[in-house]
Amino acid sequence: MERERLARSGLVSLLGSAFAALAALGLTSIVGNLLGASGAGVFFQAVGVFTILTLVLGLGTNSGIVRFIATERAFDRVGAEWRILLYAVIPVAAVAACASLLLWFGADRLAGWLAGPGERSTLEQLLRAMSLFVLPGALLGVFQAAARMLRGVTAFTLLQSVCVPASRLVVVSVVAWGLLSAPAAFEAWLWPLPVWLLVTVLVIATPVVRDFRRRVESRGGERATPVSFWRFNLPRALGLTLEAALEWADVLIVAALTTPSVAGVYAVVTRVVKAGGIVDKSMRVAVAPTTSALLARSELEESSRLHTRVVRVMILLNWPFFLLLISMGGSVLLVFGPDFVQGWGPMALIAASMMLQTASGMLQSILLQGGRSAWQMYNKALAVAVSIGGNLALVPVLGIWGAAITWVVVVIVDNLLAVWQVHRGMGVRLMPRRLLLPAAVPTVVFGLGGLAFTWWAGVGLAVLIVAVVVLSAIYAVTLWLLRGVLDLTGLWRRVPVIGRYA
Repeated sequence: MERERLARSGLVSLLGSAFAALAALGLTSIVGNLLGASGAGVFFQAVGVFTILTLVLGLGTNSGIVRFIATERAFDRVGAEWRILLYAVIPVAAVAACASLLLWFGADRLAGWLAGPGERSTLEQLLRAMSLFVLPGALLGVFQAAARMLRGVTAFTLLQSVCVPASRLVVVSVVAWGLLSAPAAFEAWLWPLPVWLLVTVLVIATPVVRDFRRRVESRGGERATPVSFWRFNLPRALGLTLEAALEWADVLIVAALTTPSVAGVYAVVTRVVKAGGIVDKSMRVAVAPTTSALLARSELEESSRLHTRVVRVMILLNWPFFLLLISMGGSVLLVFGPDFVQGWGPMALIAASMMLQTASGMLQSILLQGGRSAWQMYNKALAVAVSIGGNLALVPVLGIWGAAITWVVVVIVDNLLAVWQVHRGMGVRLMPRRLLLPAAVPTVVFGLGGLAFTWWAGVGLAVLIVAVVVLSAIYAVTLWLLRGVLDLTGLWRRVPVIGRYA
């Protein structure tokens, strides 16, 4: 595979993730405007249940595939990649098939737990519909991770971040516009999955067959086995279950303890904030194989430098979005309909916590690629406990403000634990002083600039468009003038993604 550079590989992933985020926001806008806050609440409640199921049933194999294939390549070993894929696919398929049957027969009981009497029959209908797509949804994640390692960042990005979101946006737009119902929109959201599963299998077929034929060239050294793969993956599977619960538990609890309208507002607010995770995701996709290889060879100093460079870029790219949500959140939420503007305050609080998470960097990826999946699992267990306990305690009293406060506490707890483990436990140094200038630039331009626009022109879509254009232009000029100090050109030219592991 061709050698790629970190910035260029990251750019491909970033552009794909940006497209996925825009498609998700477009989908959220369509659902919000056509179905209203109440319909959006039911729709995203079903999306949350399905997302949790497919992530959990993937059994954490995406991280295992990346780590074990990268390790094989780090020591120039061949002929094991097809086996690693089999180690992942067979258990996932078996468990997902069983889960699909259980969901079909238990849909009525699960709907009774998750919804009030008024929405129970609708949610039961959605649960039965999603049971048919659980198996392809779980397998799609496994094969996409394989495409990342066997076909590279570009193929992976096109499959995961462009094809699936684009097809969902188109199909849901057509169906929701014609039928105006949450069940029809959700079923349309599911339909593209089997198609892209088949396409992904075809994409990776050639390198899998080629690796199978090279198995006779297998060289010495410790090889991947089902035992070693699942020794790593079982803690990761539980950790991923906890991550899925952490991501969606608040939405489901708010839906269960409040009205569909309030749940719809909170679901839209969190979807908007999570769109800012595109940079984190794209950087992890680009850097994870290199990080795994460096940690496998105990090159801790180089791992530290790489992490710091990436975090600086993450702040420069991510913080402007979160700062706009804080300073111009009312205008942003108007995109999804006037019913959602009331979520500005909680959204600003959540966005501020995500700025902290961005500044912490790729700590979770370092833990995983360094073989500390058990540590990460314990972290997520504590975070889930805080999330569920906090939401159950605060949502009945404070509504979505209680959910937002709980979100902030969870982010702080999760990241402080990871900081201590990566820095002290793994020896990968963190360099917070080198983050001060990258943090100051977007704060001044988009934080203070966005507040100035809101103070001067108020809330409105036109105000948002003008502010984004003007502030983005100022930001681009500022970055150009400070490119040497920020080492932007150095990142592009000097930091390679090691081609063997990409």
